[in-house]
Amino acid sequence: ARLEGLHVVEIILHPFGGMARFAHPPETPRAEFRIALAGPAASFLLTLLFVGSLAASNYAGTDILTLLLFLLALANLLIAVFNLFPGYPLDGGRVLRAYLWKQGRDLDEATILTGRCGQAIAIVLMILGLVFVILRGEYFTGSWAILAGLFLLDSATSIIREIESEAHVLVEDRMMLPIPISPETDIQKLVDDVLPMHRRTTFLVSNGDRFLGMLFLEDIKSIDKRSWRSTTVREVMRPACRDHFVLTGTPISEIRHLLEENHQDGLAVLDERDRLVGFLHRGSVAKRA
Repeated sequence: ARLEGLHVVEIILHPFGGMARFAHPPETPRAEFRIALAGPAASFLLTLLFVGSLAASNYAGTDILTLLLFLLALANLLIAVFNLFPGYPLDGGRVLRAYLWKQGRDLDEATILTGRCGQAIAIVLMILGLVFVILRGEYFTGSWAILAGLFLLDSATSIIREIESEAHVLVEDRMMLPIPISPETDIQKLVDDVLPMHRRTTFLVSNGDRFLGMLFLEDIKSIDKRSWRSTTVREVMRPACRDHFVLTGTPISEIRHLLEENHQDGLAVLDERDRLVGFLHRGSVAKRA
């Protein structure tokens, strides 16, 4: 996840492994696919490592160590296989989500579909656990299956509930007050006075409450520093277009796709009279995943 530029908020441990929570979802299906496969790949590598150590221990005749290495190899193999089941939040579910996303599904829609698969797998797992306990008397195996199913069901249900609740959140619920820049401001003043106070890569340009365009810091880098005092924001900014703003009343769930496509730090928010009323930062739009 870090190689893909994602900030890991926490890692939640479950009976079937760990689940990383990110500050925002991966931005591409490829990143999602690579992150999802990293967990099972690590478990499979550990399995091979313990199998190799097992062979050496068996050759040396250390029976107790051999038994321990066998259990470690088996545990990692089972965790790897289980996590490849196609249900969110298991890694197999994330692989399936990446595939659906790649095929053109919306990320939220793909998450809900894989979450439903995760719920189904959890229910089957709990039923199997009850079968092991009631019919076969295998209390440890049955209890583990039921416990893992409960955790999986809770995780899958939580992500589905979170996405469905997002459908009722509007732009004005997440936006912040805009910090517009006058088009006549020179670049030197922007760098000296504005940037130290507001660490952003995207700035709104307006004349009063009339939105004129966006200023991206990457566009300033191409300007010679000696010309900063004689260059105004108007000369560097990108004129306002439909991809630069959203209207109040727009659901947050519709904004993420726009930000992913444009690779912008944020969007201007306009009211029904086309007046600039807010700024929507990428961090306030993205949900954890």
